[in-house]
Amino acid sequence: MGLFKKKEEHHPFDPLRLVLESIRDGVETKAEIDGDTIYCPEWNIRIIPQAEQVTENSALLNFYLTNPEWDETLYECCVGMGGDTRTAIGMACGSFLFSFMQGIAQMQNRTNFEALKSSFAGKAHRWKVYKSNIVGMGEDVGDITANHSAYWDLLKEHIIKRLGNQSLCYVKIYAAKTPSEVTGECRIDDIKSEELSNIVADFIKDWDVKNFASHKQFFFIRQDNDTLLPNPYSGNAGRELLKSCVKTAIDMFIEANNTGEYDDICDNIKRAMDDCVLAEECYMFIPEICAENAFNAASYEEYVILGSSKDSVYKNQLSDFYPINSAIFTLFDEGVYGDKTNEVYKILIGASAICGSINKLLENGGKIEDGRITALCFMTSEEFEIR
Repeated sequence: MGLFKKKEEHHPFDPLRLVLESIRDGVETKAEIDGDTIYCPEWNIRIIPQAEQVTENSALLNFYLTNPEWDETLYECCVGMGGDTRTAIGMACGSFLFSFMQGIAQMQNRTNFEALKSSFAGKAHRWKVYKSNIVGMGEDVGDITANHSAYWDLLKEHIIKRLGNQSLCYVKIYAAKTPSEVTGECRIDDIKSEELSNIVADFIKDWDVKNFASHKQFFFIRQDNDTLLPNPYSGNAGRELLKSCVKTAIDMFIEANNTGEYDDICDNIKRAMDDCVLAEECYMFIPEICAENAFNAASYEEYVILGSSKDSVYKNQLSDFYPINSAIFTLFDEGVYGDKTNEVYKILIGASAICGSINKLLENGGKIEDGRITALCFMTSEEFEIR
């Protein structure tokens, strides 16, 4: 009989498949695996996991979440450690499910929220904030994990000041301490806030730890529909339109560099667009965004100053600032400028105020990492409005 015994098939271990199954089975709603993604029909959310780096005892996983109602794709990165690969992946998935997705579940189910108000550009906005569990790793550092509002109470007023007109804002808190090092991090829409990160670090600096302790928590802040103002560049079609406008503006900078005629760049961009506000934003922000990316070792303020009234506005409050940022580098990544991409990048950097400041620093013998760029101040036309 042994001659005819069916040979047992061997299936190679697939880390991504394990991630997909773990998330599908652990999320707090009906979910189905659809290719290399997980779809949650009741929430209309698609989860796109990536096994960034997997070893015998560690896993680094990226998670992207999309929903047609959101202005942007949400992102979270989770790390897991274990005695073997499966255990490490399970730890990383658990971190994602018990913090990030637990907060998402509350938001989608409209449960356990705190109402709040903000004001931006003369308009009132109402919000609901959903606070995830605090996930702790390492040593116990007291009762903070039981008080899910501890970090929110610490940062609430600072976060409210950074709310604009977005449909959804998400905030990540990460706090960790060893006997020799303190790490505090606060990211708003995945952009690190140095000011708020320092507040988190100061809050945990007195933790008594022998080896290691950490906390992670998320705040999902959803604007009420009746105060949400329309944004022409939301959704996939809107983002494509904005990307096309950004390309038009970049082309104007290239043309000005070729002709040496710089004075009319802003007017040329306005003539090429139907949106004079976006045109001015592209003129003001595109060179500075490129320069800040190029000289990222320097420190930068989180706000800009706009107009003759010198209104101070956080960059993440502006509806278009980070979408313009994303559009620039998407165009570069897509190879729109081909083998001239680096040349175009240098043209844009050279048109920035930041580049001038960095050059002065270097001429005086300084180092880029020692540079502290003050808040950029932009003059705007009478037709410009903060949005």
